[in-house]
Amino acid sequence: MDHSDNHHHGAWTMDQLSRLVRPERNEMMPIAMVLSHVHAASGSTVVDVGAGLGWLTFPLASLVGSHGRVVAIDPSTDGIQAIKVKADQDQSGHIEARVARAEDTGLPDECADCLVWHTMYHDVEHRSLALSEMYRIAKSGAHWVIVDWDKRPMDIGPPLSVRMAAEEVEMEVKQVGFRTVERWRGGPVTWGLTLIKP
Repeated sequence: MDHSDNHHHGAWTMDQLSRLVRPERNEMMPIAMVLSHVHAASGSTVVDVGAGLGWLTFPLASLVGSHGRVVAIDPSTDGIQAIKVKADQDQSGHIEARVARAEDTGLPDECADCLVWHTMYHDVEHRSLALSEMYRIAKSGAHWVIVDWDKRPMDIGPPLSVRMAAEEVEMEVKQVGFRTVERWRGGPVTWGLTLIKP
């Protein structure tokens, strides 16, 4: 099921990451739509996997408030450093940024109230390991929000050959124990899934 031979994997450069934060991204992939499906109350711990430059990290931090915690995870040292700098500037002490992969977050068991994967499911090299890792770090009752590219030809985004339909992703995550709460439109070019760990 992995597509390690025909698509980029691993840490992105600052140039690649910078292209992800252009203003038009929010038109194609509305942040508000994602946040409306994140079941995170004030005081919650949210793990933002594949955080990049913190495009969702900082809105998530506002959502959980100063008593909550957002853990931003990305294999890119550049990206994580950028998040740390911005968190310091914003005095966002409840944001923790760490260089790590979805397959091995380094987080303790059952620490997360919510997990967020935005447009990175198709890009994970060892998905079975990563899915098991998400199950391990999620609390019972934790929600997992996955957003990824529609599986249809378009001029932007990853090659069609690596894209996955929401139904395909549902089948994979169910195998490790997650249950679907809702399938939704993530925006003009993306689908969304909300899952729960029973």
